[in-house]
Amino acid sequence: MRLTPAQKRLLKEGTGAQRKSLQLLVALGEIAGAERLVRVTSAHVSGASYKLIGDAGLEFLEDFARDARVAVPTTVNPLGTDLRQWRELGVPEDFAAKQARIARAYETMGARPTYSCTPYLLGVRPRLGEHVAWSESNAVAFANSVLGARTNREGGPSALAAAIVGATPDFGLHRDEGRRPTVVFDVRAKVEGIGFSLLGLLAGKETGDGVPYFRGFAATEEDLKWLGAAVASSGSVGMFHLERVTPEWRRARTKGLRVVRVTQADLEEVRHHYTNGTEADLIGLGSPQLSTEELREIAALVDRTPPRIPVWVFASRAVRDACPDAVALLERHGGRVLADTCLEVTLLEHRFTTVATPSGKGAYYLPSLCRQKVILDDIERLLERYA
Repeated sequence: MRLTPAQKRLLKEGTGAQRKSLQLLVALGEIAGAERLVRVTSAHVSGASYKLIGDAGLEFLEDFARDARVAVPTTVNPLGTDLRQWRELGVPEDFAAKQARIARAYETMGARPTYSCTPYLLGVRPRLGEHVAWSESNAVAFANSVLGARTNREGGPSALAAAIVGATPDFGLHRDEGRRPTVVFDVRAKVEGIGFSLLGLLAGKETGDGVPYFRGFAATEEDLKWLGAAVASSGSVGMFHLERVTPEWRRARTKGLRVVRVTQADLEEVRHHYTNGTEADLIGLGSPQLSTEELREIAALVDRTPPRIPVWVFASRAVRDACPDAVALLERHGGRVLADTCLEVTLLEHRFTTVATPSGKGAYYLPSLCRQKVILDDIERLLERYA
């Protein structure tokens, strides 16, 4: 790889963390055939939940934080619990203490203490063509597809290394050729509500590590959030195009590509496939974390049709703080609004066995990460079912 003079100096004279980070990025770039590193304007790092990274991850972060400092604005993925509510949630004290140490390590490195899987809802919105280094699959899909920024699906270590160096290898979705569609989805169904999650789950499985091109429906930014989260869960997808909606669709060439036609029956089959539970003991919302508008909408729905089982809603701390009335309403009906954590990276298995959710991403990960059975359905139908 061709390094700049400044990068060569960093490799020789930088701190231990800087040298390790640059060595990692160079190794990844050489494996991928990248010729250089490209400067990034922000980083988003995964690997913050103690539940997922354990003692080994905690030890690495604390050791790394001794001389590691981020060079670009850096946000971090959700923690394994809400550190302000862990006692009420029944989280073991040792778990909470180690989770707090992980948060402190990231903050010592200069990361923003947001702990959200939706940095794009918190003012971190790179512009069209801007290079970033983001991990967290839904955030990557949103950045590439909806904003037109450029990032690969970074792993936690590579995103952290890019945050320290301020650059990442120039390959894959950073390049024009990596953003070309590989399969077309001709959607003949009415896509709304949970339909975006169902379509994403179907398309991710069909696409693998390619780039899907959708046509046949319109969508808001909020809809694309759910579509992207699901397609990036069931497949290794980092970007998609939606005809007449996403910023790079006009440049996409679809001639000669495989076409997959999607019907309403196909979407219903997906819902049944991911439903393996019979009776839920929790309704879980917020994978990805909810926006202020979504949180207020959910509170109104719960107030109209209060369920007999608890509703746990996940949002960023900023969103929770911005919606005190919605939080109070949900709590009055026995629910909780949890911040700094997310549905599938938090502790659920110590209290619940089956989660009902409208989230495609949640339905995909809850069985493996939380040992939960799943009921996948639209939120209105779930509230009516458990009223």
